[in-house]
Amino acid sequence: MFYERCVDNQEIVLLQNNDTIERDGWLYKINLFTSHNTFCTMARFVLVLILVHFTYYQQTHGIHVLFDRFEQSVGQDIMLMDLRVRKYNRTMTTLNGTVYLYQEASDDFQFQLDIFYSRLGNQQFNHVPVKLPSAGTCSFLDNLHATYPQHMKLIGNVPERGKCPITPRHIIALDIEFPNDVVPKNMVRPGLYKAVIRGYHGRREIMNYAFVLKAIDN
Repeated sequence: MFYERCVDNQEIVLLQNNDTIERDGWLYKINLFTSHNTFCTMARFVLVLILVHFTYYQQTHGIHVLFDRFEQSVGQDIMLMDLRVRKYNRTMTTLNGTVYLYQEASDDFQFQLDIFYSRLGNQQFNHVPVKLPSAGTCSFLDNLHATYPQHMKLIGNVPERGKCPITPRHIIALDIEFPNDVVPKNMVRPGLYKAVIRGYHGRREIMNYAFVLKAIDN
């Protein structure tokens, strides 16, 4: 049995004999027990999805993950994310730019994540069929602070832990490298991963943006 714990009351269990998602002879069972104030960080969302989707493949060592690009299609009137990816050197890309938060944000804004994978890197993405619970804005940021404090310190004017609602501000990203120390490199396949984040206020979609990550042999 493979076991990955996300937070105190969330877990994903991989079994060979259970009636859930079947992939090439493996059956995947997902147990998500989410309390009001406990959420995985978005980074953990991405990693758990990658683990569930690719654990049954032959392990590949030496994988390096890079930012490939950033896209925003909805919500520029609420939060304009003027972010871009640039080539920092021969082996690394970085995320740069400014996030302009124009309105106060709280857990009334709920965000959900969908992951897509392109094996050939040709923009033909396939959806990873795993559903995870949504996260409120404040809870999401608090968990980022708790789990990845060393990475949060690199972002300028980021809301401090425990602050809610989050007041309008400019948040600055300057040469932020993708945190490869959180990636299970022996579980990730080369190709493109697209993380699409959608924000909702009630049932209305108010935000839509995506990070595209490139996994390459190091």
